[in-house]
Amino acid sequence: MADKGAGRAAAPPFEGFYQRPQLKRWLDALPRRFSCRAFSAPADLSQYSALEYAAGRAALPGVRLALSPRGARELVVSVPLFPRFEGLQAFAAILVKPGLKWGRLCAGMSGEALALEMAAMGLSGCFMTGNYRRDLARGLVKEGEEIAAVIPFGVPKDPEGARGRKRKPLAAFCADDPAKWPHWAYKAAEAMRSAPSAMNRQPWRLGFSGSTLSFSGNKPDSVDSGIALLHLECAAGSLPRAWSLARDGKTLLLRTEETDEPV
Repeated sequence: MADKGAGRAAAPPFEGFYQRPQLKRWLDALPRRFSCRAFSAPADLSQYSALEYAAGRAALPGVRLALSPRGARELVVSVPLFPRFEGLQAFAAILVKPGLKWGRLCAGMSGEALALEMAAMGLSGCFMTGNYRRDLARGLVKEGEEIAAVIPFGVPKDPEGARGRKRKPLAAFCADDPAKWPHWAYKAAEAMRSAPSAMNRQPWRLGFSGSTLSFSGNKPDSVDSGIALLHLECAAGSLPRAWSLARDGKTLLLRTEETDEPV
């Protein structure tokens, strides 16, 4: 980890939390990660147990990931013009302390870490921040928590569903030409490009200057921004690096000690 010397803006709460083996596992799972609405079976006992263990290690401070083996069918509300869910059983709830600074961002990062654990096990799920019955998820909520999102999950009906994933071209995210960036920054941007978001809008912007990659979203403290940031963190996980908040209070900056050539 890069030196957190004097004069540097306060680091965001996720800096240094995830370990290199975790980030490598999740980076390797990115190509298999997709939002799934049709399931052929629930997670088996060994998968479910492994997810419960992973949930405890993936949740950032102030966030808790809770699993329920049943109830997803009643939880989810169908939305006109969207594909219907099939084969629902289990779901995860992403719970956060009210008033937590960067709480929604941390919830998104934690939930996406769990979603990538699912992908690594051959499972899949779908983030939902709305269109679900909150009263049916409240059985997982402890005092001093609120629900940020839920993730119905199971064995995907189409194991190759990631092939149909639709994402914006990389240039659509970038304020400057990513072909002129060093390889680590380009790799991080490509990892972010695979991140899901509500309505598939992917409302993020990246830029590169000097040795720093900048990230901003239309709502910095949001589940969507947290999902995208975890993808960036996974891609940069093998490098000495430091995160900070820009003076605008909205843009997150990632700086590494890597000095390789542009792509």
